[in-house]
Amino acid sequence: MACIFLAVCPLLAMPATPLPVPDKPAPALQVPHADAPVIHDSWMDEWQDNLTSSMNYTVQQVDNFFALKGADQYNKARAQGRISLGWEPRSRDMSEFDLRFKIRVKLPALENRVDLLLSDDENFDNQASIKAARQPIQRRSDNTTIALAYRASDDAKLSYRLGTGRRGQIYAKTRFEDMAAWSNQLALFYDAEAYYYNRDEFGAELGATIQYISRHDHVFRFNNRYFYRDMMEDWIWRHEAQYLHPIDEQAAMIYTLFVEGGTEPENQVGEVYTSAKWRSNPLREWLFFELEPFVLFLRDEDFKPSYGMAMRVEVYYGG
Repeated sequence: MACIFLAVCPLLAMPATPLPVPDKPAPALQVPHADAPVIHDSWMDEWQDNLTSSMNYTVQQVDNFFALKGADQYNKARAQGRISLGWEPRSRDMSEFDLRFKIRVKLPALENRVDLLLSDDENFDNQASIKAARQPIQRRSDNTTIALAYRASDDAKLSYRLGTGRRGQIYAKTRFEDMAAWSNQLALFYDAEAYYYNRDEFGAELGATIQYISRHDHVFRFNNRYFYRDMMEDWIWRHEAQYLHPIDEQAAMIYTLFVEGGTEPENQVGEVYTSAKWRSNPLREWLFFELEPFVLFLRDEDFKPSYGMAMRVEVYYGG
């Protein structure tokens, strides 16, 4: 089950600290480690290996910029990430395409305390919903971001980020995250963020997630999140329920229902979204396919149901 979590964590908006899970392995859903031996059974394996090697070479040159003269730690720099390409047609909008990418680079020259992040949105760890159902802050503009993230140690609860994103703005962010595990099956994850953009000004986020894992490895998750925007002087809230049902070692179903709204001009619902996502990697450990039928209700569309089907291909590389 732990492997299932690794495979679906980008899809299930969960904090970085994992909950202990039952000792029931699902190796086919695990993303391969960077140092694992590579067996080239086809052009697909060779392509993925070449992608990993190319990314590692590039980040080693970046890390060399920070290295002391004569030091060779930069040779150990590694990149890891994922690339996802999707088509998300729905009634009233058949042309919605979505490209997502996440790249995280450890910098040995800076004692692995600083990561270089490159992402299609400002939140590196999270973005699971279809493009049309994302938060108003994110739908408003292109949020491609590059940032340096600092954490004093691997288990530090505080992290800091300095970068550029959201229409080319410079931002600084600090984040606190922790968890309370009441048992191997039940836990609470919580976090808080404060950030400042040079044009959008101050913002903050609060989040809490209750997670329960049944004895049959079914996962129930209840997310609550609040966003404050200083420039608009309003709050955006989001409540979400998710249920993960493992089908076998290579596939799982993820059911989602969320409601999102805001406080301006009054406290009101902005959208309702529900979906059933099938996710599997039948060919390679690093290659995933998704089918996600969904129904979306938007205030901007008078809450008339919009039916759609999201289809995605996702590739992992690195460790």
